[in-house]
Amino acid sequence: MLRRAVSGAILCAISLVFATFSPVVATAGPSGGVELAELPGSTRSQAFAVNAAGVLVGVSGTDAGEYAVRWASNGTLSQLPMPPGAMWSDASAINDAGLIAGNIDLQAAWWSPAGAVTLLPVPNGFSGSYVEAVNADGVMVGDALRGSSGNYGAIRWTTGGTATELAMLPNAHSAHATAINASGFITGYVDVGPARHAVRWAPDGTITDLGVLPGANLAIVWGINDAGIMVGAALTGEGPQAVRWAVDGTATVLGMLPNGTEARAISVNTGGTIVGDVTLSDQRHATRWSKQGAVTDLGVPPGRVASSAYAINDTGVVAGYSIDVNDNPHATRW
Repeated sequence: MLRRAVSGAILCAISLVFATFSPVVATAGPSGGVELAELPGSTRSQAFAVNAAGVLVGVSGTDAGEYAVRWASNGTLSQLPMPPGAMWSDASAINDAGLIAGNIDLQAAWWSPAGAVTLLPVPNGFSGSYVEAVNADGVMVGDALRGSSGNYGAIRWTTGGTATELAMLPNAHSAHATAINASGFITGYVDVGPARHAVRWAPDGTITDLGVLPGANLAIVWGINDAGIMVGAALTGEGPQAVRWAVDGTATVLGMLPNGTEARAISVNTGGTIVGDVTLSDQRHATRWSKQGAVTDLGVPPGRVASSAYAINDTGVVAGYSIDVNDNPHATRW
């Protein structure tokens, strides 16, 4: 199905090729994961990212306020510093050098490996910003709110503070950057009318429309590895499905757990192993897909009712959260 082709230096158009994995045997996770420590008084936490050393980052707190935290590979918890007067923070990404990216009071920020915090400038014309990912060079990506319009622009930052808005598709009104790899390729999604298109930006800013699946109007890329393999989700006639995109844009719907109704693929490591979640009986279960497509239920810790996986490193350590009976998330490692 041919996506819209528009001339111009900043837009590439590709053909969206659709494929589906053959059915595979699903297996259950051996342990259901291990919950991580929380800040004193916390009722909720989430782990959003993990680096090669097994260091995880995320948030811990209550409904009244959450704070950026770091878990060492042995599970030791530390709260990341905030500037004086700041009210809340979160840590959304960490690279292998230990640089952490996140947000403080609706402003993009980063922490050095030693813990020094730096606020990133809000681009001109925008009223708030949010970092989603950071690569090995410390380049960060995310989005920023365009004034009071309710629309967003996809943004790329350097640690030096340079902020660049990424290109939109023609007729688009909102864009979000979700991930960046070591080569500087960025993934995300763009809203064009009622449709949401998966997209990829090259290091030079060229945007590629990865489109949507046939008969649908929604697709999102959430992760990209250093080989350029992308993962995310797309709406199909059978509901939301986990999807893997090859470098050439070929989209493959990933296998589903037995009795699963919805699925999301959120992160992919260098070896091609993917994590995300599958919905079973209205509850999400953290899920892993092998490079060959075999799907595994990572399970739910004892006493919890649901789980989701947000990130996986190259040794297979998975970061995410589990849900208690009161619908509070708790940072979990598999």
